[in-house]
Amino acid sequence: MSKLSISKQLAHLMKEHGVSQSGLSRGCGVPQPTINRILNEKTREPRRDSVLRIAKFFDVPAESLYKEVDESEVGTDILSRTYQQIMALRPDQRKKLVARVLECDK
Repeated sequence: MSKLSISKQLAHLMKEHGVSQSGLSRGCGVPQPTINRILNEKTREPRRDSVLRIAKFFDVPAESLYKEVDESEVGTDILSRTYQQIMALRPDQRKKLVARVLECDK
């Protein structure tokens, strides 16, 4: 395990969710320059209200932005959620999805 700084944790969440700095700013109300300073580690301890807004946007506990993460599990959460969503589909919907995915490989 390695301790991730808030900047790395934030960058991970943004990548996992496909969110840009400006998109995050619009979505959570934290100014884009503040997000940029957090990502560039110019701000290592952002204001609590900014952390709370960012955490709410990603639907994660604020403390998770500071927690230790097992880097071997990075991406596991999104994979697990995707699998659950696929399994929630009707069989005919899953077949259509698989067909579309296979078309991407061609």
